[in-house]
Amino acid sequence: MANATFRVALSGDFRKPDGSPTYPDFDLEPLRNAPGVEMAFLESNNPLRGDQLEEFDALILLTHRFDATSVPKSGRLAVVARFGVGYDTVDVEACTAAGIALVITPDGVRRPVAVSVITFMLALTGKLLTKDALTRKGPDGFDKRSEHMGVGLVGRTLGSLGIGNIGAEVFRIAKPFDMKFIAHDPFADSKVAAELGIELVGLEDLFRRADVLSVSCPLTPQTHHIVNAERLALMKRTAYLINTARGPIVDQKALTKVLRGRRIAGA
Repeated sequence: MANATFRVALSGDFRKPDGSPTYPDFDLEPLRNAPGVEMAFLESNNPLRGDQLEEFDALILLTHRFDATSVPKSGRLAVVARFGVGYDTVDVEACTAAGIALVITPDGVRRPVAVSVITFMLALTGKLLTKDALTRKGPDGFDKRSEHMGVGLVGRTLGSLGIGNIGAEVFRIAKPFDMKFIAHDPFADSKVAAELGIELVGLEDLFRRADVLSVSCPLTPQTHHIVNAERLALMKRTAYLINTARGPIVDQKALTKVLRGRRIAGA
């Protein structure tokens, strides 16, 4: 048994229908070259089927779901490793009952997602999409540029719903913009908040004060639709909302209504 091969499965969505990699930059060489390790791609099934995993020790899971029917009967599967963060695609109770460890990769997404938040903030406040459209219209569009100047960030208030792994990184990257920082997070590390110059505020106060409000919290029963009609109504008409967390944290119908009514500047 000491010389047994450790078999690693990758969910089928790591490959496109034509067999090419979904993420070409995802380096599989450490797995391919590791002594005693064998890797294989699963057929694309969502959720995964338990019979697919009978002879595997570990699963690297992209976006496909892993539920109670995905647990193999052999008892061999020891760990499910999410390629990303969040457990909402995995039946945690089923894993616990089967003795399967569940892990995520927070360091892999912290900087890229935080950079995305900054990118969206700059695009929204600078009206990038509008300016792109004007540019493509030639001289007639360019003549209207003064009507779409956007807003500066110095002295504005950047708020975050959550200052965990990603939320804190957003504030680190945003330091050069000379903005005021506020956040709401019932599990916040006060030392991290102090080091980053973040004022911890109440939930409603966050919505009232933020000029740019970023959502960086996990999806749980408590955070489902935490961004709802009532809280969106608290936001400034000049404010922007950015959600790089799970979609159901925001009540999409309420947000659509607010945007159509021009109650906030954008999202």
